[in-house]
Amino acid sequence: MEPDERVLLVKTLRQLAEAFDGAELTRALDGFGFADLLAQSPHEAVSSLFTAMGRAGSTSAALQDVLALPLAGVAHEGAAGHSIVLPHIGAPLAGTFEDETLTLRGLVLGRRPSGAFLAPVGSEEGVVWVRPADQKALSCRVVAGLDSALAITEVTTTGGRAEVVLAGEAAAESWHSVVAAGRRALGYQIVGAAGRMIELAVDHARDRVQFGHPIGSFQAVRHRLADAFVAREGAAAALELAWEAEDEQLAGMLAKSLAGRAARIAATQCQQVLAGVGFTAEHSFHRFLVRATVLDAVLGSAGELPRAIGARLVSTGAIPRLVQL
Repeated sequence: MEPDERVLLVKTLRQLAEAFDGAELTRALDGFGFADLLAQSPHEAVSSLFTAMGRAGSTSAALQDVLALPLAGVAHEGAAGHSIVLPHIGAPLAGTFEDETLTLRGLVLGRRPSGAFLAPVGSEEGVVWVRPADQKALSCRVVAGLDSALAITEVTTTGGRAEVVLAGEAAAESWHSVVAAGRRALGYQIVGAAGRMIELAVDHARDRVQFGHPIGSFQAVRHRLADAFVAREGAAAALELAWEAEDEQLAGMLAKSLAGRAARIAATQCQQVLAGVGFTAEHSFHRFLVRATVLDAVLGSAGELPRAIGARLVSTGAIPRLVQL
């Protein structure tokens, strides 16, 4: 993609993310042709849209397009139009499939209206992808938690029937690709939210006057904002390099871990700069704080992923080169 084309793309997606939210943004992205753009230029599509959604605090079903892309051409009938069920917080998979019986407990972000689901579950053969056969047997509950605006749906069933759409080594490999793609997308959205927190704190530091001077002129305030900015830039750089790494799974884990860490640093330092106003419901800071906090927990948090990275390195006995310097 040419530089001027990328600039136009970023500008357009940012405008859509700021103008619309939820189902309206999903429809706008469908009309824009986001799915086609994602298939042709996944790096540009994901980085531009999810950073824009993070900065705007908006949501859409675009994550489902990202998660479904690695399954295209692998699972029969593909995954288009389906909603991918992700593991519940802290779980390795979305459920189990034993003796032709499905037990499911997972989360869907940006649920598609069709009602069809695909879920990665554990079986005697390892990871398998299944499609629940009876949609009426599923319990779907919108999670009204810390960030109710995300409209995360919890999908559960016990003793249900399901169709296996992908099994064996291909199922495990596609699951790793889906997780890596999801972590990159969520990482960009978290980094976008962290960037917006920094912008709000910077604006406040310019406007707030104490002892006759803007507080942004005080060294302590500058250091806090610099810490947040450096963490955010480091996470953004890791996300960009994750597209080029030989070990996609490890790079995705590292990038999302750094994104979550950057959000925590930004939240801590920017809250200190904003002081009391940052705690108020009238100020928008809390929207980006809770959004980053919830997204950090999906597909591994900044607290969990470093341990997973260490375990992976120990198991392989080698440290792969993530990028050529």
